[in-house]
Amino acid sequence: MVASQPARILVVEDEPRLGELVRLYLARDGHDVTVVGDGRSAIAAIDASDIPDARSIDLVVLDLMLPGLAGEAVLAAIRDRGDTPVLIASAKRSDLERIAGLRLGADDYLAKPYNPNELTARVAAILRRSRAAGSGRTGHLDDLVQGNEPVLSLAASRLVVDPATRRFSLAADGPGSFPVSGRLTPGELGLLMALARRPGAVLSRDQLLEAVTRRPDDVVDRVVDVHVANLRRKLGDDPADPWLIETIPQTGYRLIAARDPS
Repeated sequence: MVASQPARILVVEDEPRLGELVRLYLARDGHDVTVVGDGRSAIAAIDASDIPDARSIDLVVLDLMLPGLAGEAVLAAIRDRGDTPVLIASAKRSDLERIAGLRLGADDYLAKPYNPNELTARVAAILRRSRAAGSGRTGHLDDLVQGNEPVLSLAASRLVVDPATRRFSLAADGPGSFPVSGRLTPGELGLLMALARRPGAVLSRDQLLEAVTRRPDDVVDRVVDVHVANLRRKLGDDPADPWLIETIPQTGYRLIAARDPS
């Protein structure tokens, strides 16, 4: 059993026997689990959780091959509504399909067939990461820094990130540009904070992976690359002419934006 603070979890799975098995394993860890069998029901459940006084959904376990509305469309709808963590559990198992799911905004990807104990372990890891980022704690998932991280300010306040809420604001940079604000995912925040703790230092993908997940995986290098790509897209960082994160070929990444004095 994986110890984890109880959460409300939505399982989107069109195979009834598998959906019930997943429900039983997650309920064994104390979670409140709802299972739906199609994409439209999933979106309805998420919308219902946003009604005042309703308990919000903490995590979604999402199959991709669903009747009526594909899982990719469900994931896009979830991301349009907010940043609820999503674990894809799908029979689509190639590296390209996994990477595509991560690029769409999934927090993790588990290929079918899988061991239910691995699924519960990944759920616990995602919940720890999400709650750590939401409380202002960042760093290694199993050695969380106690207390709140200060607001991160880079490049003379061009970029300001509040770890407690994961909100960021990006100032306009010259004529024709506009200020941008938004929210980082837990993985994006963890990676950015890891780089910001050692500005100018080159960090390997393995080092950066510690800020995202401890679990080994056959696409771990790509997971870090996907988070960097998503950060660059959100924060207007051109990899060909970066102001924030520089790629070091064959090695990893480094933060090139100066960190403002706190």
